[in-house]
Amino acid sequence: MKSTLVIVIVVACALAGCTPRPRAPAVVPPEGISIAIYDDGERGYGVVDDRRWVEVTGGTLVLDRIERDAALPSVVIEAVGGTSLRVGTCTRDPSVAPVVRCQVAARRGRHLVRVLYVTTALRYRTQHALTMSTADRATVTTRFAITTPVWRTRGEVTLHDGLPGGPRTPRLLARGPLTLDGGTTVLALAPRELAARLRRIYDGAILDSGVPAANLMWRAESRRAVWMWLELTETAATQLPAGTLHAHIAIAGEPVREARVPARGRERSGELSRWPLWIDESLRGARTQIVDHADGVRMTVRLQLAVGNLGEAPRELWVEERLSPARRAEITHAWPSAPELTRRVVWYKLVLAPGATRRLGFTVNYEL
Repeated sequence: MKSTLVIVIVVACALAGCTPRPRAPAVVPPEGISIAIYDDGERGYGVVDDRRWVEVTGGTLVLDRIERDAALPSVVIEAVGGTSLRVGTCTRDPSVAPVVRCQVAARRGRHLVRVLYVTTALRYRTQHALTMSTADRATVTTRFAITTPVWRTRGEVTLHDGLPGGPRTPRLLARGPLTLDGGTTVLALAPRELAARLRRIYDGAILDSGVPAANLMWRAESRRAVWMWLELTETAATQLPAGTLHAHIAIAGEPVREARVPARGRERSGELSRWPLWIDESLRGARTQIVDHADGVRMTVRLQLAVGNLGEAPRELWVEERLSPARRAEITHAWPSAPELTRRVVWYKLVLAPGATRRLGFTVNYEL
């Protein structure tokens, strides 16, 4: 009974502040390297967070593992674990490229420090391996390759799609261990199944990005090739980051084909992404553009298009014509029937028998 009373009094006194509470021991973060890599398909960089023990001798601190492109004034060096350390000017050692020497005010001996900096030398490359064996689904496996510096240690890496401060919030793609030995580390995502389909599309205009839409030569040149396109439906959870696509297509009614599409060949609109796979040699298109009027404010363009099937099997295809990014566009005088218009793309769906040719046309009135 007496011991129980003593315990109650001690606890009550501690809560009232009459006795000092024991302090929790300081948590010292472990040493190690964490790297976050951000990439939007065009630009990218790595953020290195390096926690390491260093030896201070005199007024100099020597650091390795600082990439050459890191701007020294932007490198953050701070003590962790409660030690006192002030870092002054840093310079690179010209005889040993990755080594940096900094002026320092601290006691002699070992200190745990955090070194934080940004480098464009750390990027990741993305590759998608796609297999399609049914007409409406495809399986995609995504791999990321990181070429590492020769630091002779290990670390952790996170990969992000997008750049901080960019048009979209960076999205975490993958995380995993990283061996920093000058080799290549590969991280892979689990295979994912996406809604998919193949479409033959004749888009006859050659778009020259250097020619403004008000110019008479805008999309004046044409091509004859009909392409087989792969269309994927990608939700926010399954959206593929920019990268090269290696496709293996083996569906009924089509020959088994392999295709490689670079990242820049992909087109995206909302949840739909399109990849040009190969030219269908059995189909040929023709396109003629005639400018009837152009005064810098309005422009009237006539389009005449034709597609022929040179093969021995019927073919379903789409004829597409992308409109100018003008303020307004009106379709008139369409023959033999009116086209569909979706997101400023005029299109016809055709089924061509072997040896058949279909011709069509329309006029576009633009307000520039």
